[in-house]
Amino acid sequence: MKTELVIRKLKSTSGGVSRREVLLVALIAVMTLFFAFEGMHYLDMQQRKGNDALRENTAISVARVNSNNGLSCPVENCDGRGGKCVHFDGECYIGFYDDVNNTIVGRRPRGYNEYDTMTIDGVTWHGEPGTMVIRVVVKDADVKLNWEIGKK
Repeated sequence: MKTELVIRKLKSTSGGVSRREVLLVALIAVMTLFFAFEGMHYLDMQQRKGNDALRENTAISVARVNSNNGLSCPVENCDGRGGKCVHFDGECYIGFYDDVNNTIVGRRPRGYNEYDTMTIDGVTWHGEPGTMVIRVVVKDADVKLNWEIGKK
């Protein structure tokens, strides 16, 4: 008698999956994929912001080393120190961070930003990824950075 009851329960279709349950399972799967995609997109954006922030930190470190901590020209291998420097505009020294060579150069390189919004000291710049470069300004032992459009 017991085995007959077990066999009847195994053959019963009352325990099957209804259309509503199939629809809900599919909806949950789609929602899970959507949230996973959005989460990956968010992490990618955070990484891009972090990469641009690391470039800023590197640029200021290189500029301080090259300019003797803000006292002279930050451009790598500039031989015209003092008033004869071609990177001196009358008030300050100006150079650009070259991300490829990890140096400060006199001419604007191609853009290398990874994110479309960059912030330095509370000031925000907007530009398409791959179009902006870091401009280094050295004046009175102070190194300042800002983002500008790179070479096209």
